[in-house]
Amino acid sequence: MSSPTSAAPASDIPGAVASFVPVTPPPRLRLSDMVYEQLETMVVEGRLAPGSALPSERDLAQQMGVSRPSLREALLRLESRGLIVGRAGGGYLVANASQPLLAEPLSQLMSRHSKTVDDVLEMREVLEAKAVELAAERATPEDIARLAQALEALEAAYAAGRDERDGRDGLDGQDGDTRGASLLTRVPELDAHFHLALAEATHNLVLVHLMHAIFELLRGSVVDNYRAIVGHGADLAELIDQHRRIFNAVASHDAASAQRSLREHLAFIRDNSGDTGAV
Repeated sequence: MSSPTSAAPASDIPGAVASFVPVTPPPRLRLSDMVYEQLETMVVEGRLAPGSALPSERDLAQQMGVSRPSLREALLRLESRGLIVGRAGGGYLVANASQPLLAEPLSQLMSRHSKTVDDVLEMREVLEAKAVELAAERATPEDIARLAQALEALEAAYAAGRDERDGRDGLDGQDGDTRGASLLTRVPELDAHFHLALAEATHNLVLVHLMHAIFELLRGSVVDNYRAIVGHGADLAELIDQHRRIFNAVASHDAASAQRSLREHLAFIRDNSGDTGAV
């Protein structure tokens, strides 16, 4: 399960490995129709997440046991529906088809009305408090492993950014305004991916697609969170530790503790956002 175009590299944000099966067409249906239906279902069910790459045409045809012309016809149909997009150098990526319809109008609204930034935090509390509860109840060992990797990537990026800010690793001579810049860029991005992984662990298809659709809104909100917290002199280490507590509760399948930790996390953000206009 991966992220949109601005998402973190695959090495940091792991995703589930899609498994394709040979296709046998029933009577009166073209082979390309069956290929299309399988791929469409995998997108809808989240087995092919937005931003993930399809195998090469040759490999995919071999895995599905179909001819390349039949596969190509299905891929062109998926592309025409906006479910996949061509990528530079060839091949296809799974599109985030809902994002232009949902997230982009909301982003424009936020840019014109400052009150909406508070509304985003309320929206996150409504969605994520339930999501973390469901994740604690339903997370599989694979989900927990992906969450652990997302958390470790977040913690490692925070430690690197903190060292950079403090002038270690040969950065002593840098301008203090740029030192540790990754704390306000790379770290928030990985933070947003951790929350996306929580949603994916709910196995609620509607919730997962909704969170993918608003991912850019979520990511922008988290970046603003970090700037506000730093601006108020609050402790970023505490913010990072809160993710560890959320993860521990989910990994222990303790839904009440997971929901409590998530609410404490969002309350910390709210309390340290102040009058900056950030959420």
